Amino acid sequence: MTHLGYSVKEDLLIEKYRPLKQIVPSSLCLTCDVCCRFPEETSFLAPFFTRDEIERLGPAESRFFHSPATGSKIKLQHHGEGCICPYFDPKTQYCKIYGERPLDCRIYPFALMRDPAGVVVLGIDTKCPYIQMHATDPQMKRDAEEVAAFLESESILPILATHPALIGPYQDDVITLRLLERITEAVGRSHPPIQP
Repeated sequence: MTHLGYSVKEDLLIEKYRPLKQIVPSSLCLTCDVCCRFPEETSFLAPFFTRDEIERLGPAESRFFHSPATGSKIKLQHHGEGCICPYFDPKTQYCKIYGERPLDCRIYPFALMRDPAGVVVLGIDTKCPYIQMHATDPQMKRDAEEVAAFLESESILPILATHPALIGPYQDDVITLRLLERITEAVGRSHPPIQP
């Protein structure tokens, strides 16, 4: 059964993501020059899309992914001196699939990564100009706890367990906020290499 072109299964995916609120105000996002831009085509920071997220976009969109059948990092496109997400419009600063954007993008400026010991942690990206101004605000701590609870919830934990590539490597410029023990338990301390 479909609803507006999407199957019930696909609508349930977006419903699962609904509790996440946008942390960075849109007015700042639309003036930023950090998000959705990458230094090179093979950047490990490129967003990962689950198989269901790719399917939701439709068959024609599989050309933007390395492994659409299993979930994959998006194929970045050259733009200027670097690369951009193919869904990012550099003229307007808008995401062309904002309503369908993947979990990886929805949690930003928070990031899932492994600490040096291989434990999954929630971090906050200091490359984000908003975070540079607000990382120590009490509201940011509350937001981090909400995002952590969301990620370790019964509806999201299976997605992370099925797609461990959503968890990135340790980054020095991402501030570790808290351990994510349930996710670490679900995916284990060791992890496969990040696939493009």
